[in-house]
This record gives sequence, C-alpha cells and structure tokens, in this order.
Amino acid sequence: MSGMDGLDRRLRDLLDAAVGEPPHLFSVEAVRRRVTRRRALECVAGAAAVAVIAVAIPSGVGVFGHTPGPEQPPAAPTLYVATYNSNLHTHEGTVVPVNTATNTPGLPIRVAGGPNAPTIADNVGKIAITPDGKTAYVTTGSSVTPISTATGAPGKPIHIAPGSSGFDYPDFIAITPDGKTAYVASGPGTVTPISTATNTAGTPIPVGSGPVWIAITPDGKTAYVASQAGTVTPINTATNTPGTPIHIGAADFTAAGGAFIVITPDGKTAYVAEVSDTVIPINTTTNRPGKPIRLRNGSQVYWLAIAPDGKTLYVLTVAGNNTFQVTPISTATGTPGTPIPAGAASTSSTAAIGAGQIAITPDGKTVYAANASGVTPITTATNRPGNPTHVAGLLQIAITPDGKTVYAANNSGTITPINTATGTPGKPIHVAGTFTQAIAITP
Repeated sequence: MSGMDGLDRRLRDLLDAAVGEPPHLFSVEAVRRRVTRRRALECVAGAAAVAVIAVAIPSGVGVFGHTPGPEQPPAAPTLYVATYNSNLHTHEGTVVPVNTATNTPGLPIRVAGGPNAPTIADNVGKIAITPDGKTAYVTTGSSVTPISTATGAPGKPIHIAPGSSGFDYPDFIAITPDGKTAYVASGPGTVTPISTATNTAGTPIPVGSGPVWIAITPDGKTAYVASQAGTVTPINTATNTPGTPIHIGAADFTAAGGAFIVITPDGKTAYVAEVSDTVIPINTTTNRPGKPIRLRNGSQVYWLAIAPDGKTLYVLTVAGNNTFQVTPISTATGTPGTPIPAGAASTSSTAAIGAGQIAITPDGKTVYAANASGVTPITTATNRPGNPTHVAGLLQIAITPDGKTVYAANNSGTITPINTATGTPGKPIHVAGTFTQAIAITP
C-alpha cells in the first residue's frame, strides 16, 4: 500500500467518524489535494497530517468542511391596526401592519367599505386573523376584506348585507379553530358565514336583534352569539343552523365594544355578561343557563376574559364611583372574589364604548386592564394591581404570543408598546389614520 493510499484510507476513516457516514468523494479528494500540496507523501507525515486535521475538525462539521449555519428564527408576529381617517371623503379605511420585532409600521393597506358603508367613522370595525396567521379579515362598512399577511395585499371585499339603521353594519367577527369559516355579525339580526377557502359569503343565519359578540367553542362545533335582544343563540357550525335562543336578560348597546361572551378552554361553559352587574354561565352540553353570578359593587360590564387554565373568569366593570374594577370569579364554584381597582373610567361617549378591556398573558400570570388613561397589570397569584402605565386616550390592548409585550392603542392613531417584564412603555408607534378601531396580532 502506497503512502497516498494509506493517507486516503486514514482520511476516509477520519471523515467517516466525523460525519457518521461515508463522505462524498469530492470531500476526500479535496482534502487529499490539500495534503498533497503540503508534500505529505510519507505515511508517517500523512498520519501526522491526519492527526492535525482531526484536532481541527469540530464535531458536527458538514461534509464539505463547513459548519452548518444556525436555524433561522421564526418571523416576529405582526400587529395589525385598523384605523379610519376623519378627513377622508370616500368609503375607505386603512389597516397598518407593524413588525413587533422592530416596532416599525409598514405601508398602509387600503380597505374599501363598499357603497353602503354607513359613515366614515363606522367604516372599519374589527379584525380577526386565521389560526395559521396567513389571512386577516377586517370588517369594513358593508363588507369584509381579506388581507394576505404574506404580501399585505387586500382581496376582493366580501359583501355583507347591512341593516336599516346607521349602526347596523358588519362588525364582530370570529374564526373557527380550523380556520375554515369566519362568522360575521351584522345589524339585521344575522350572522353570515364566510368560507375562508373561497372568500365567499354563505346564507345569513338569524340570531335575534343586534348581535354584539361571537364566541366559538374550542372544538369548533358551536358558535355562540350574544345579542342585544338578551339572548344567546348557538349555531351548529357543521350545518350553519341556529339552535333555540337562550334567554339571559337584557343587553346594553353602550357596552357593545366589549366582550360579552367567552368560553372556557375545555369548552364546557360559556359565560355571558348581562346588562348590569351580572354574569350568567351556560352549560354548553345542555345549552341551559346556570345560576347568575352577581358582582360586588359592579355596574356596567365591559369585558370578560378567562385564564388559560380555565380556573378563573375575570370581569371588567365600571363601578358607581366611575372607576374600573376587575373581579375574579372561580369557575369551579361561581364565587366572585374581591374587586381589584383598575383605574378611572372616562366620561366621554367615545371612551365609554371602547376604553375598557382586559387581556391575559399566555402563561396566565398577569391580567392587563385597560382604561381611558392607561394599563394596569394585575398579578393573578395575588390579585394585586401593579403600577399603571399611562397611555392617553387608550382604547384597546393586545399581547404578543410570547407574552413579552402589550400593545396599547389610543384614539389618535398611536400604538404604545409596553414591556411586560418591566412595565416600561417604549417609543410610540404612529400609524396612518386618525382613529384606531381595532388591533390584532398574528399567532
């Protein structure tokens, strides 16, 4: 066996051990030529060269001697902000994407409200994003506009029949967990299903006068619709047929911006807000209401949210002294806890509709309560409020999937990022438009 044959064999053995399989011939030849250039013609010299190479090659080196690059990190979630511009004289609004990694806004996306849009102010309603994060659906005037999150391009508006009054326009929207159907509430007392595969509207489903919120069970089989008529209508999502309305009492239009109905993670119970200081549980197996839960010192219910573990329902109300309170309710016993102060409420009509919201971090450790002037963090382990972060004219909040940032939108087209670890606000993000209607973050 010649010196070079021995060297080749040693090189092959070395590379076999490094990569765990016979290397491509090119790798061996490349190393051989390099050794040849160094005049490693003797077996002893060749063995020494092999020893040097073995020391120099770290574990995990690729076949061609290049260390594999690190896996690319997943793209940062995108915050979508729906706004309208009071100076516009056309039935249009805008949706602005914001990169949550850099907090920089992208180009505004124009969304048409359609010829029957009631007013510019009512043109842009809510945003819902499919579970795969690929499409954002925005209610705009008398239609719903799908937006590709990959390209930012709006699709053809999907027409939804509006009602007869100025407030009867498509607004609340919810998407099934499998992402196949979006349900949109509209003023005529109907909910319209939209196929997300074709972006076509199906036959409107009657649900009672003034539908104000939609919640879908985790298994996607039932959509529950709360209406101003004081009813909750279950919809079979397989057939899109409504069930018997569940009477829960009167609802109130002045809180129509709030979450009126939420469902536990196990899908067994839906909680519905009544007109004043009452929350009613509904057994989703029987669709029968349970014993009403009356809150302490509460009045107007603004928002409902359930902890990720399903053990606690948090209810945001405005008390008689014009202050926000968050009441924790045990879902096991239906017993309300002591109300937690969460800032002052606004007396303006605009803020009265929108400036009251709560959101919970994905780990369930913190509840954030928004009021007209700021965001108050509440530690769920102790139910104690922390120091509020001031945000003037606050309307809505949203939390990133990793729970690290709360985005607070105000009524002048400005979004403030808040670091959840420190509670410190970042530099405000200015988006197109003069009034923020809705915000949503991709999964």
